[in-house]
Formats: sequence, structure tokens, C-alpha cells
Amino acid sequence: MKRMSFLAVSLFMLSIFSVSLILPASEATAAIGANGPSASGHGTLLVTDDQGRTVRRQFSFSAKQRADGTVQGQAVIHNPQFDPRYSATFDITCLLVVGNRASLGGLVKKSSDPAFNDEFDRAFFTVVDNGEPGKGNDTISLVFFDNVVPPENCLLIGPDDFLQNPIDSGNIQVRQ
Repeated sequence: MKRMSFLAVSLFMLSIFSVSLILPASEATAAIGANGPSASGHGTLLVTDDQGRTVRRQFSFSAKQRADGTVQGQAVIHNPQFDPRYSATFDITCLLVVGNRASLGGLVKKSSDPAFNDEFDRAFFTVVDNGEPGKGNDTISLVFFDNVVPPENCLLIGPDDFLQNPIDSGNIQVRQ
């Protein structure tokens, strides 16, 4: 079942990649500003594990676009929803900020699941900064992993492409 969901995510990300072949490069790069947009945050989501218990999925991330257009950042997730507990770190190399929403993409650096280290080495997620306080207002999507689509395709993730979940604690900051 785990393998099937990764196949579905891979097909979704492949469709996004196909669209990128159609769009002119100028449209994709137009979203990249010289003023250095950024996104950062940390917090928890309450999720139900396989035993029916409520557990805390924790996340932390920070990404900033440099003056030369490159993106530098990192993200860490810990998800006790699965047995064994899942955790991963990845380098963020793609950031698209549109208003209060950010789409992020990166490369898996380390994962507790060997399949992610060897096969699904790209990660994508989105966040929305809905003001203060972050708790209950700000949202984050699940992290979607892929092995075909490059992290730069985070520029093609639309505002409704990834379901958003309100955070139960923490704060998310998105700046243009």
C-alpha cells in the first residue's frame, strides 16, 4: 500500500513536470524575484497512528532565495504516525512565494526509510502563512516524495495542488 501511494504521487509529480515542458522558461523564472523571498516555520500536526493513538508530526524548515536567484534551505520532519517512526532531512533548493503561500522543493539528505534514500530522493511541500498566531491559522501540506521530477518543479505547484492542514502548534512565516 505504501508503494502504491508513492506511485500515485510520482505520477502526479510527473504530470507537473510535463506541464513545465510546455511553459516558456521566462514564465517560470518570472516568479523568481531579486528581493529574496523566504519561508520558515516549525510546529506540529496531530495525526492518528496505526494503533488509533494521537501523535505529533513535527516539522521545521527554513528557505531563502539569494540575490543570484539560487535557493538555500533545510527541512526536517519527524512522523511517529508510521511504524517504525519516520524522519527525514532535506536540502531545500526551490522556493516559490506567491502572497502568503510558499511552495518548496528539495533533495532528501537523510531518511529513516531506505526507500527514500535510494529511490524517492526529491521532496515537495507547501505552506500558508495566515497571520498571527500561527497555531490553528497557518497550514502545511504533507511532504510528497518523488524520484523523477526535479526540485525546481516546485515553481509549478499551484495553490490548490496540495491539501493544507492547520498546524496545532508553532508558526509559519512567508515573506516576499
